[in-house]
Amino acid sequence: MPIEKRKFPRVNITCKISVVFADRLLVFNTHTENVSAAGIRVILQEKLNISTMVDIDLFLLGKEIPLRCKGRVVWANEITPVGIRHRLFDTGIEFIEINDYNREEIIKFVNDLLAQERRDKVS
Repeated sequence: MPIEKRKFPRVNITCKISVVFADRLLVFNTHTENVSAAGIRVILQEKLNISTMVDIDLFLLGKEIPLRCKGRVVWANEITPVGIRHRLFDTGIEFIEINDYNREEIIKFVNDLLAQERRDKVS
């Protein structure tokens, strides 16, 4: 069994996200692949360079107001999903400027989902 090296647990969940790439004023409206208190994994239509700074609005399920923070691209890999003609990029973004309240909201969100997954496995 592999050893988990991540500092924060993550959940595979779809949350709406807007990523603003300031240098070129691009806005990506996409969704997360997974979420943790440390960052997110998203699919973007354009490759962003490593260390690119982005503004993030993260809409957690059940919340009307997004959590706002800044992030930095830490990895990006091109993917070619079946049946899609354009290139997509699986992208990891680390939260670098996030207030304590928003980080705690994400931790609670992730922990609640993980607890629900455990209950569902027992049922």
